[in-house]
Amino acid sequence: MERTRPPRTSVPPSRVRPFLVAAALLTFVPVAAGQSGLSGPDVEALSQALRTDQQAHLWRVGAWGLANAVGGATLVLASDRGDQPGRWAFGLQSGAWGVVNVGIATVGLMSGLGDVSADWAQAFATENGYADVLLLNLGLNVGYAAVGGTLLAVAGRGVANPAAWRGHGAALVLQGAGLFVLDGVAYLGTRDRLGALTEVASRVDLAVSGSGIVLVLPL
Repeated sequence: MERTRPPRTSVPPSRVRPFLVAAALLTFVPVAAGQSGLSGPDVEALSQALRTDQQAHLWRVGAWGLANAVGGATLVLASDRGDQPGRWAFGLQSGAWGVVNVGIATVGLMSGLGDVSADWAQAFATENGYADVLLLNLGLNVGYAAVGGTLLAVAGRGVANPAAWRGHGAALVLQGAGLFVLDGVAYLGTRDRLGALTEVASRVDLAVSGSGIVLVLPL
């Protein structure tokens, strides 16, 4: 007895073709970055705000450094190292830090801060990198203050010339605290801008057009 094969069920082409077209779009068509909608005046304004904040931060660091350089030099010149080792050490340490901070601020301002970008990806990467640098600096500032505190503690344990140890230690604590405040102010600013950039990205919608998948940002 010959078996009868069940008839094959076929899917109507009208149902297959839309699926294949959608799969082809999702697989082979890249996101049209130039039409992402992530490049706009909001992003450019945030990028410009970053440059302005970076410049202001460098000016503040430079002013802090100049004050320490001048004050430290004045203390060194007005103090006798043998009779006033604490004042002399404080002035030397403060002046040296002041010169370094003025140099950092000067190099940063003269080298330029980069171009303003309206592209979201570039603006976010730049802002995020700046935030990472500030976080690193904040950690280093805590370290400077901790070293200064250690010198202050050691000064009371029978070391030679404890006044000089206290002078260097107090200057390091002051530098760590001052730079922590300056970097902290800049970090709060960059956190706000990162939040604004994230909000811009959250408004993006996906859409399929005749040229492929594009990102649409309602304005």
